[in-house]
Formats: sequence, C-alpha cells, structure tokens
Amino acid sequence: MAASDRVRPVCETQADALLALLIPFRRLALAVSGGPDSTALLLLVAAWRARRTDAPEIHVLTVDHGLRPEAAEEARAVAALSERLGFPCRILTSTAPKPAANRQAAARDLRQGLLLAACAELGVDALVLAHHLDDQAETFLLRLARGSGVYGLAAMPARGFWQDDAGTCVAVLRPLLAVSKANLIATCEAAGETFAEDPSNEDPAYARTRLRGLMPALAREGLDAETLAATAARLASAAAVVDAQVDAVLASAAVFHPAGPARVSVAALARLPRETLLRLLARLLADVGGEAYPPRLVRLEGLVERLAESDRVQATLSGVVARRRDGEIVFWREPGRTGLAPADLNGPGRVVFDRRFLLEAECGGYFRIVPLGRPSDHGFDRKAAGGWPSQAFAGAPLLLGPGDASYCPGLAGEAPAGVRLVPIARRESLWRPELGANPFGRAEI
Repeated sequence: MAASDRVRPVCETQADALLALLIPFRRLALAVSGGPDSTALLLLVAAWRARRTDAPEIHVLTVDHGLRPEAAEEARAVAALSERLGFPCRILTSTAPKPAANRQAAARDLRQGLLLAACAELGVDALVLAHHLDDQAETFLLRLARGSGVYGLAAMPARGFWQDDAGTCVAVLRPLLAVSKANLIATCEAAGETFAEDPSNEDPAYARTRLRGLMPALAREGLDAETLAATAARLASAAAVVDAQVDAVLASAAVFHPAGPARVSVAALARLPRETLLRLLARLLADVGGEAYPPRLVRLEGLVERLAESDRVQATLSGVVARRRDGEIVFWREPGRTGLAPADLNGPGRVVFDRRFLLEAECGGYFRIVPLGRPSDHGFDRKAAGGWPSQAFAGAPLLLGPGDASYCPGLAGEAPAGVRLVPIARRESLWRPELGANPFGRAEI
C-alpha cells in the first residue's frame, strides 16, 4: 500500500465490505466514545445505513465514566452528533468510586459493564466496537511481550462476545480491524467532524503507549501494523483449528452433568497435542468453575503435570477440583473455605448462581439456590449420583421453591412449571495456552 493511500478516508466501497458484518443483525448498538476511531465508525455506519433498505435498527451508547473532567462534555457531543445523524443515543454514567490505581483497566471494566447492561436493556443482538488495525497490532505486541501462544497472538476477533458474572451476554463485532487509525482520522476530517482525544493515550506510564511509540522503528524493519495484524489473522486461523479439535474431543470423550461436574477419559487426553490439551483444560475449568478469566500459564501447566504424575491424584485450580481415578479425570466446583453464596429470586425474573447457573422463572414465588453439599443431607437417593463421586456435587445448585420443594438438575426432583435452571457456558475470555509436549502422551500413561 502506498503511503498516500494510508491517509485516505474510507470510501463507500470499502465501507460496504467492512460493514457487511452487520447485515445479519436486526438491532445493533454502537459504542462511541467521541474519539476519532468511534466517531469515524458512527459516520461510516450512518452513511452505510442511508445506502441500504434493509439496515438494522441502530442505537448509540456512550459512557461518561467520570474519570476525566472532559468526559461529560465528550458524551454530550456524541449524543448531539448521534441525534444529527438520526440515531438515538444513551449516555451511560456510573456512581462507582474512582479507582486509585490502574485507571485504564478500571475504566475499561467499568465501560464494559455499563455497555453490557445497556445492551441487555435495549435487547440488541450485537455491540459494534471501533477497534482498528493499529489496536490489533498493539494487542499482538502486548501479548507477545507476555509470552502468549497461538490464542493470545491471534489478538482481537472480528466476531466475539462479552459476558459478565450475572450471565448477561452480547455478541461483539469489530468491523474496522483492517482500517488504520490514520484512515479513520481522515474519514472524520473529510466529513468535517471534530473528535476528542484522551490524553491518557499519550501517557508513557502505560505499556500500550510505549509500544505505540516503537511502531515507527518496527515499521522500518518490516514490522508495520499491517504485517503484525496479518500475522495475528493467520494465528487466529490456527487457533480455530485447535478449537475445532477441542470441540470434537468434548463432544466425543467428555461428559457434562446437568448439576455442574464434568469428566473426560485420560486416554482421550493422551492423544492430544499439548496446545489442544491446554485449551481443552482451560475450557473445562471455565465451564465447571465459572471464572471469568482462566488461570495463568504456569499454573495451568502445573495442573497438567500434577495430573500426569499418577493414575490416582487430585489437584485444585481456579476453584475447580480435578481428580484422576480409574482412567478418567473428574472436574467439579470446589465450594471453598467460605462456601458459595446463595442466590435469591422473587419471581418472575432471572438470577445467576455462582457465575455458573442461570435461574429463570416465569411464575411468581420465592426461590433460593444454595450449594447442595452432601446429597444425603437432603434425603437424596445415594444411587442418584450414578457413577459420579458424591463430592462432585458439593457445589451443585439446589433449588428451593414454594412448598419446600427441592430440585437439583439431573440429580433429584423436578423443576417447577415455568422455571429453568441451566448452566452458563463460557467460551470466550479463555487463557491462551502455549505449545509444548503433552505429558499425557508418555508411554507409561
């Protein structure tokens, strides 16, 4: 690409190709901060919508996090531009105390929580973000510096989703990952629109800012943003292959009990390459334990090595007990020293228990979910556990409803009419494992 091409505004043909990602959705939300990236996204989507007869319903969301004095004025400017372009806009605010440290991360988490809540309230199908080519390259370098493997170096996906501990989930779309920041600034300038700049983006206290300062030197050595992003895309293709392998193993060799525990045969694990093995274990830990983020590499590798030491061994990681016996590994939620907090619902409505189970009630009445503990304490038939260890149900959800009725999915009782108690599957935010040898493949195992 010629240097002059890099600063041209995004043209209609390019915009149509980029925003084709949005076509399958009937209702979307755009996250707009007022910076050049999201302002360009707003302008491009507005022009794209005007060219189409089947464009989705679109809402604009902007966050006034209160961390900078200018934030409120920037949010009002976004609302004014949105109104001028014909989009309804919500300004999202928070009363949370300002963080004393790690302000960028705190602002990101706050922004994500507010956006998720607004998306749920609006009933949108997806949230559109303005991450661009330079963001992708910087993310690649940040994860490279942390020693990430194929998943981390795949950087940000064009399609993904966000999910919080309350079970709120929304699809996330990033249509601008192939567009440079310079092109987006040129797009704003060509439209005669001003934009805000966050001074923290120039603060060398942040690693992303320091890496951004290195980009010109890296580009001179051939490591420009386009090359780094292309490398990330190739690694994303490799990661998709690993995920397909994991999906196949989970479908053929893993068993998930409706009450939470899971098990998989050691023989199935022994055949896997190390990368696939670590990804599979990260997925199992996330599903069984409900943690939003997977464990650090060294701890996950430690779990693998511990389980490979003997055919009778038990270890704990990320709030999950992993016990190897009789040729299989069983995973279950560990209640921990302080136990698991109950969840209460005065129906109708929905509530999440321990980040793992969603209770939805269409009917009225008071419901409470508590950890099961020992099945025998509730008069459950000892045979109800089948071939599962009774300890595997210590953190299982026990639903207590009107009339002292009790229900544990797949174990005892029946759910009341109009009530669903189901596990929350977690497939994103999984740790990005490293390549290496698979100890389960050793001949003695």
